[in-house]
Amino acid sequence: MSSDSLCSCINSNYSSWAKRSKTKKGVRSNLALVSSVLGVPRTRRSVTQVYSELGKQYSRRAFRVSYANFVRLYRILKPDLLRIVDPPKVCKHPNGPISLPVRLGAALRFFAGAEAYDICCMFGISHSSVFESIDDVIDAINQCKELKIEFPACHERQREIAAGFRAKSTWARFGRCVGCIDGIIIWTHKPSKEDCDEVGVDEKKFFCGRKSKFGLNMQAVCDDKRRFVHVSINYGAASSDHMAFEVSELKQKLSQPGFLANGLCLFGDNAYVNSKHMATPYPNVGSNTDRDRYNFHHSQLRINIECAFGILTNRFGFLRKIAPKQYTVKKVMAIVMAMCRLHNLLIDFGDTSADATRTECDELHLAMEGAVPVIARGDAVATRDGVTLPRARVPLQLMDAGHHHADDPTRRRRLDERRRSVSRQRRASAGQGSDSEDDNKLPREKMYEEILDKGLRRPPRDGRRR
Repeated sequence: MSSDSLCSCINSNYSSWAKRSKTKKGVRSNLALVSSVLGVPRTRRSVTQVYSELGKQYSRRAFRVSYANFVRLYRILKPDLLRIVDPPKVCKHPNGPISLPVRLGAALRFFAGAEAYDICCMFGISHSSVFESIDDVIDAINQCKELKIEFPACHERQREIAAGFRAKSTWARFGRCVGCIDGIIIWTHKPSKEDCDEVGVDEKKFFCGRKSKFGLNMQAVCDDKRRFVHVSINYGAASSDHMAFEVSELKQKLSQPGFLANGLCLFGDNAYVNSKHMATPYPNVGSNTDRDRYNFHHSQLRINIECAFGILTNRFGFLRKIAPKQYTVKKVMAIVMAMCRLHNLLIDFGDTSADATRTECDELHLAMEGAVPVIARGDAVATRDGVTLPRARVPLQLMDAGHHHADDPTRRRRLDERRRSVSRQRRASAGQGSDSEDDNKLPREKMYEEILDKGLRRPPRDGRRR
């Protein structure tokens, strides 16, 4: 096309756009028409080229996975990506098609916390193509049956998890834990009225007064390898962890007789209610008491869910900053679920190090966007072998938001039941109880008795027993 014909074509398209510029739809359609005529010349760059230029170390830190694991991930997602990515959409790009590995690489960089403009320059694709690729990869991950997150119903698998936790219970050797549960805030903007109407929740339910943030309450359960075996995002950030768990699908399964293997339970903090399928710490206990010692050994296993959240948010910086304003509630739920599935897969690949995958550039970018920091939490404890376990690095500003029972209508009844339970225990200790009462003891009471029988205390920092 000659320069004169190109100018006349642009002028005619601009005149047509100006006549219809009063309507928003007309502006968008005509701007797209002018852009299609002009085009933006770009040079496509493959994932292999980017990896070779960054090198082994920095490519892993940029994409949060090694090149070998990237290839393994791509092979798993390829069938779903081929089904989701529309062939006409791939071929219509004036600069050539965008390959499926590039789409996956763009999504991983976005999950890591990178800005879309940086991803454009990295792969030579447009800004809109970046978000198209992200949407396609999210759909592929969430539709991949191999990556499905589901709490194990098999008793043999449950006992394997309990055995893994028992190996981590350095001193008490608790063998009843089948998973650790906790909640975390998924930080979002104030949802629109359309969003609230679509999900059927008032906008006030999304605001957490404790953290002064809008968001969603994500409940998660991890196994002994810190893989997520259950993820539920059904409530806003204002909801308590207890209420979000009570209405979850997992709670309904745990309430069914025979679903859990005999003697097993979840480990949770005091945001939850102590029951047959949930062991929580004793509240309001003094230091260096028997109950305080039980709480310590209980927390040695429960901290695994906080470590899982730490690995997840360290690897995917998207979760530490506020979600894009244009993202709906359902889209935020989809992208978070996709990250949890990737988290499990990377642990299966043997990639469990979160700190090693962060880059200074990403950390600076996240800090400029107001992302919450990750802070060491808990005490460093020595094991029997003299190895000091590091403290968990977690996003504290997103944790413990649901530690309240303000929305629990059964709280008064549960407190009365707790008082009656304490009274029964006192009568049993005085020799007035029966054998049936011992069988009806909750898991927490049985583990507390194990602590007393073994004479366990808080281990000192040097690992010597006292």
